[in-house]
Amino acid sequence: MTKLFYGNGVCTIEGNASGVEIHYEGAIEIDDKTPDGCFIVTRRNGIVIASLESKKLNKLFEYVGEFKILSVIVANDMGENEPCMIKRVMDYSEFLNSTSETMTTKTEDMNSGYISGKKIAKTVLKQPILPNLHTKTGQAPYNMELYLEDGSLYEGAFHIHLTNSKAMTGATHTEDSQDLYYKKNNEDKIHPTKRKSFASPAFIDSKKTYRTPRRKRKPNKSEQGRL
Repeated sequence: MTKLFYGNGVCTIEGNASGVEIHYEGAIEIDDKTPDGCFIVTRRNGIVIASLESKKLNKLFEYVGEFKILSVIVANDMGENEPCMIKRVMDYSEFLNSTSETMTTKTEDMNSGYISGKKIAKTVLKQPILPNLHTKTGQAPYNMELYLEDGSLYEGAFHIHLTNSKAMTGATHTEDSQDLYYKKNNEDKIHPTKRKSFASPAFIDSKKTYRTPRRKRKPNKSEQGRL
């Protein structure tokens, strides 16, 4: 069984996982520790971690702030659900050197805290850009046809802004980076890659990109009465 470990400012996973969706309480600053070709995005009280190249995930991220995981969805490299156990890691080293007078206070903090470092007002990504991507065929699982604003085909390095999925020219962001566009179903009209929030970039091949499984919605009270 796949196991996700977190605590002491570190989150890792062991097992056959190429995509992870974490639902949590709190707010943290996320320091991405995934390998190249992977990305981390946040939305509401959720964190999505995925590999664009079906790589197996291990080190996920380090964090500062309050972080209590409520549930996890895991997918393997085939996009299939994987059962996952959540393991909270506690650091008892400070307790070994504690006096009886300080032990009670520290135990209460440990049981109710879930805080690493200092509290954060809002969850943020320390690395808000996915860099070092390229349109070269076979290098990553993309529909590689990206276009400049004038409609000409773009070939070369690009990067993605993870807050809104906007793709721009250049391996990393500079003042010279230009917006990139894509075409739907081979139509002539180009569309911006930018979205209101990050879902999965529209120009990425959805068959090769990790998508978090949908949860079954529970019927509300009025619906239950009709069942």
